[in-house]
Parts: sequence; C-alpha cells; structure tokens
Amino acid sequence: MYRIFINESVLILASFESDIDTIEVAECQDYSGISSLDDALSKLQKQAVTSLLLRAKDLSSLWSDFRARYKLIDAAGGVLVNSKSEVLWMRRNDCWDLPKGKVELGETTEVAAVREVEEECSVQGVVRGALLGLTYHTYPHKGEEVLKTSYWYAMSCEGKQSLKPQIEEGITEVLWVNKETHLEFMKRTYPSITELLMREKVQCFLGF
Repeated sequence: MYRIFINESVLILASFESDIDTIEVAECQDYSGISSLDDALSKLQKQAVTSLLLRAKDLSSLWSDFRARYKLIDAAGGVLVNSKSEVLWMRRNDCWDLPKGKVELGETTEVAAVREVEEECSVQGVVRGALLGLTYHTYPHKGEEVLKTSYWYAMSCEGKQSLKPQIEEGITEVLWVNKETHLEFMKRTYPSITELLMREKVQCFLGF
C-alpha cells in the first residue's frame, strides 16, 4: 500500500487484498487503466475529495503507472531526539518541518539522512537508528511534476548543541521541543509529516 499526499489530499494505492478501513476514505475506486488513474488524480488536484482509495488487482503495475507520470526524487531525514527526550523541529518557508534533504548521486539514504540533518540544523554527533518509514508527496517544480520519496530514520544525539538554521535552504528557526510543543507542532506541519509522526513505530521511538 502507498499513501501519496497531493496538495492537502491523499491518494491511497492498494491491492484488493489490503486490509483498509474504507469508512475513513472519502471515495473508493477500482483501477481499470490509465484513464481511471487520470480521473483519480484530477479529483485530488482539484480538491474535489480529501482522500481517495484506488484499488488494483496488481498493485505493482498501478505503482509503476503512477510513478511514470512524475520526475522521481529521493530525500532522507530524521526524527531526532536529544538526551532530554526533546524533539528537533525547524521552521522552513514559514511552516514547521523535520530536517531532510535530497539524496545525492552515489549516496545511500542512511548517509544522506545524517548529512542533511547535521547540515540543516548544525547538529553534531548524530547517531542514526532504524528506518521509521517512508512518505510520498507530489509537487510542481520548474514545469515538471515531482514525486518525492522521503526516507525517515530514528536519530539521537548527546551533549549541548548550538543549533543554527541553514538560511540558504529557507530554514529560519531550529528548536528542541518538549512533548507538549511537539504535539502542537504536529497540527501545524505538512500532512505527510503529521501522518508519519502518528505511526506506531515513530510513537514507540519517541515514547509519546
């Protein structure tokens, strides 16, 4: 199953065998070819529905057809906690976000995740843990439609950290926040980030 965020809406691609609670989905359709995918994307892009489930007999074929419509970019980042169990958040382009960035040519997602977190927030000694999950979202860029796959890792660091935002990347503020502020920021970030942080694996890692 894949959950792709398109603007403020979500497209769910799944097989008929997937165990999905359709009650929480605004609309459900069966995949019957490119035209049905076109119809689903049109509804989401026009925000005619907030969520749409597209089911297929062959999920891999549906996923391949969907990806073929976009320029593909991989990114990596992390959910970083310090020795006080505070979570690192940053403000990018006037929205609260978690640190991540593009995976460079020849770079693994594991290496890219640590590099991007350290570069964007000036954090030192980041220790990478397990993969917490992937998120997908689309956006237009220079006349192209982009599908970004982001790999998110559990991360930790020790000691006093002098945080500094990477201004040239549109980051204006970096903060360590406690549980209460973390939960508040979850309401003020991108839908894909909120969905990630609500996953059981992430909540177990944070202990929230």
